[in-house]
Amino acid sequence: MDPLAIVLTLLALLFVATLLGLWWKGNQGRVTRAPSHAVPPDVPLDLVDKSATLTLLQFSGPFCSYCDAMRGILSRLSDELEGVSHREIDITDYPELTSTLRISQTPTTLLVTPSGHLQSRIRGAAKAAAVREEVTHALEYRKAHSDGYLI
Repeated sequence: MDPLAIVLTLLALLFVATLLGLWWKGNQGRVTRAPSHAVPPDVPLDLVDKSATLTLLQFSGPFCSYCDAMRGILSRLSDELEGVSHREIDITDYPELTSTLRISQTPTTLLVTPSGHLQSRIRGAAKAAAVREEVTHALEYRKAHSDGYLI
């Protein structure tokens, strides 16, 4: 093969790999807000802490290094904020939920109401400040809409 063709092929592969890496990094810690008020609940009720205002439901994998970082962030938040609970779910224990809840990467953290309805979703490992901001927003949203009709 021609040396110029080899160099051009390698440069093209490097370019594509860089673009994919930047896209992946940009999606880490992305928050999606989707307050759900539909019946039935989005999340099975046996996974939700019914005594908490908000459950941080973390879906993790057995070999996920980012999951450890999120575990620490979410545990600290649940200790600091009243009414917030953290539960970690191993996706190998609930494989059917990965498709039902659209869990496409680990960690994925769902902010869930006591009735099992999804408030927002954090994909990947997010920075502590971003997680705190989203949890605070979800708590404020719950408080602002706590008129007895909120499920």
